[in-house]
Amino acid sequence: MDENQNQFRVGSKTERGSILVFATLSLAILLGLAAWATESGRAWQTQSQLQAAADAAALAGVGNLLSPDFSAVDEAGARAAAMAYGPQHEALGSSISLAAVDVEAGSWDMASQTFTPLPGNTDPDVMRAVRVIARRDSSVNGPINTIFGRVMGIDSITVRTDAVAEWGFAGGGGAGVAELPIAIDCCAVAGNAPGAECTQNYCDTITNAPPDPDCTLSPPSGEMVTCLEFFATPTQNACWTVFDGESSAVSTNGLTQVVQNGNAGEIGDEPIYLDNGTKTPVVQDIKDRFDAEGTDTDGDGVKDSWVVSLPMVECQNPGAKCASGTPQNIVGFLCFDIREIIVTPDKVIKGDFVCASDPRCDMPGLGPGGSVIGSVSADYPVIVN
Repeated sequence: MDENQNQFRVGSKTERGSILVFATLSLAILLGLAAWATESGRAWQTQSQLQAAADAAALAGVGNLLSPDFSAVDEAGARAAAMAYGPQHEALGSSISLAAVDVEAGSWDMASQTFTPLPGNTDPDVMRAVRVIARRDSSVNGPINTIFGRVMGIDSITVRTDAVAEWGFAGGGGAGVAELPIAIDCCAVAGNAPGAECTQNYCDTITNAPPDPDCTLSPPSGEMVTCLEFFATPTQNACWTVFDGESSAVSTNGLTQVVQNGNAGEIGDEPIYLDNGTKTPVVQDIKDRFDAEGTDTDGDGVKDSWVVSLPMVECQNPGAKCASGTPQNIVGFLCFDIREIIVTPDKVIKGDFVCASDPRCDMPGLGPGGSVIGSVSADYPVIVN
């Protein structure tokens, strides 16, 4: 055998060895990719199934957190209702158990998107949210055993998710909750400075310092009430709105539609555009409805009471305030008892702001409190996180 043939054979052995190493590495990479894809897919599927269970449990929990009249907190009842929803769901074919420690009652801050557990708190104005954690780990439901992951030395993986449900949010309400196309500036009724956050207690303010105290009903009563002011003046406390967050146009026709039918869809999850001015035809439409739906409380043949729910928007900056521009967030709902409406020569809506605890504020569609203390919001639970 000559030297060239010997070199060829040595080269062939070296190439075969290199190919074997490359093939082994490729196989290991393929197995790793297969393991990653398989286990990731199973983990995502499990998380999706756990999320569905957590959402349902959180809604059930917050739905049982407060008494029917929203005056008392039942933390144990909320926990039991939430935990009952776990076994109604499965994750990778196994029913889901929810641990008692993973169901918490507390408060939800919409601005910061923060849940704060408050065990033992009995204040229904604060205890309005439930957080549920659903998991598969060594403590609850057991971790997910891997299939190909063992090739990489991973025998099991854990999955965890959570959900927070709250009674309403930011003053949210369903269709028809707002009877009139009117929004109230938070600063005008909750003791806040213009441009500030709505943090004061609305009920305390309207009880101890009613807005616009110089307004009176027509004789013979002459009773002190609040006048809704729609002009862009320092005393402005009311705005016109068609509850639209996409178009800044607030037309008379659109306002009339709201007077006749209320808000068409859910409100509170998106900011709304506002406007100001006399809007004489709209004031007349409101008076016509007041004359039709109002109550004669003293038997003199004159309608003198019509309680309506009005959305409260965040405090606006000094100046034009309700003029079209940047849309404003709804932060709660108010109860306003309309007592008198004058169309000519003035355009005035007179009435009383009342606390949510007032019997006059017992209206369908409203519940245990908006984000401003003393206000009200939707009477249905929603997932907020």
